[in-house]
Amino acid sequence: MNPISKLLLLIFSVCTLPLWSQSDSTETGLMGQAAIPVKIIAAKHEFNENNMRGAITLYREVLAVDPVNATATYGVAQCYYNLKKYNLALEYLNKAVELNAEVNTSTKFFYGQIHHRVAELDKAISYYNDFIQQTKGSSYEKELALKYIKECEYAKEAMKNPASVGIANLGVEVNTRFEEYTPSITADGSRLYFTSRRSDTKGGEIDTKGDYKFFEDIYVSLYDEQNNTWSTAEQLPGAVNTETYDAVLSVVPDGSGLFVYKNTVTTTGDIFFSKLNEMDNEFRVAEKMPRPINTSYFESSISMTADGNTVYFISERPEGIGQGDIYVSTKKGNSWSNPKNLGKIVNTDYDEKFVFIHPNGKTLYFASNGHQGMGSYDIFKTELVNGQWSVPVNLGYPINTVNEESTFSLTSDNKTMYISAEYGDTFGERDIYQIDVSNYDLVSKGYDTGTFGQVICTVKDKNGKIAKGITVNIYQEGSNKVLFSEKTDKAGRIKASLAGNRNYKLMVMGDERNYEQSITLSLRNDGETVQNIEITMD
Repeated sequence: MNPISKLLLLIFSVCTLPLWSQSDSTETGLMGQAAIPVKIIAAKHEFNENNMRGAITLYREVLAVDPVNATATYGVAQCYYNLKKYNLALEYLNKAVELNAEVNTSTKFFYGQIHHRVAELDKAISYYNDFIQQTKGSSYEKELALKYIKECEYAKEAMKNPASVGIANLGVEVNTRFEEYTPSITADGSRLYFTSRRSDTKGGEIDTKGDYKFFEDIYVSLYDEQNNTWSTAEQLPGAVNTETYDAVLSVVPDGSGLFVYKNTVTTTGDIFFSKLNEMDNEFRVAEKMPRPINTSYFESSISMTADGNTVYFISERPEGIGQGDIYVSTKKGNSWSNPKNLGKIVNTDYDEKFVFIHPNGKTLYFASNGHQGMGSYDIFKTELVNGQWSVPVNLGYPINTVNEESTFSLTSDNKTMYISAEYGDTFGERDIYQIDVSNYDLVSKGYDTGTFGQVICTVKDKNGKIAKGITVNIYQEGSNKVLFSEKTDKAGRIKASLAGNRNYKLMVMGDERNYEQSITLSLRNDGETVQNIEITMD
């Protein structure tokens, strides 16, 4: 037997030793104590493998022998946090700190995260600041703490000014104690497709090599217009669902096809398409989208324009700006063009994970944890104005919250949004909600005329000559956050597309001093507003 095999056998033997309580004999108590370090290592391994419940079981076995083990108690807190049971996470974190105030160097950061998730924002900010003060030098967690403080501050302001929307859980006909997400509604509003990881998925298997949850399947619920109710959701008829990962990404507006995400032993996560067989009203086997849409890297989320000629999708291909970026590709005969990254106005150094193109072909919604949000992923809106994507706008509270909002679908009349969220009345994990946005102009209006406009700023020096390479920053009035920053081109200009009917501050960064000028962008009804500004650096 080689040395590695001997070591694995020893670890296995120790891990399988029974852990008796301290009331047992001294001999068995010592055997239990001896197994604690290995059990903790095994628990951490399960945690890193996303098996939270397996990790909790191992930590509890340690606590059965050593009830005052601070490391195991802290580990249980981490598991409950990842299971989104934040009250239990806080309870065990408090216990761990009582047992050992120095149980972990990131304790203050962890406290901040928990209070952030339950919208106790002042407490979260205080803990994040404490963590920053006690952390020497730079670190990734310190960078995150600074980011999270900005999220908390933004959330405080957003929650003071909620949007005029009505939110309702779709109920037990659609939601369960498991996860439901990626809702996609047909144009006529009659069929709602979504993904769930419930116990009756095809095969009923758990992903023991992933996060130890049930695999994904696609479900459908039908709307009864007469009774204003949704039918009890059933597995999608046809051949799309398999025994592994199958998730709906979006439905073709007329319901004739589905974009599907599949993750198998031969793929890293790819986009497929399934056509509806009108003869039996069932979906056919989903076929993999060709290159260059799919690559050997992770692709997910896709939305097609109404004419079927353009797709926007998420990819983690290495040439991107951040983790997941939004790309666009157009149809050329039977193939697709080389995808183009939407650029730094839309994509960030962090992660964009969901995309939805409005039927007008120029309004794009997406989910991101890189733009200014309230916490985790928020949903944003951007618009193509004169060939340039506008600075994204957060949809605001209560659509976005301190937790994750990342997948939704909008009805063709722009009045109803179906969203997957972790609002307070969920049945378990994420649920699907119906949001009445008919009185919320940011979502319900402006698709014909546009709600964004473009500012063209020309910078000249004191002699009236074009000033090239001068940085121009644009802020929303009353905020210190830079919305847009760019250097003037060879014509001394920058172009910025911005949300209309808002006030902005524009600052030109000169060589020796700064020049500041306030601007107001007011849109006309034609949606093609261009406001020209000229600044002379005297």
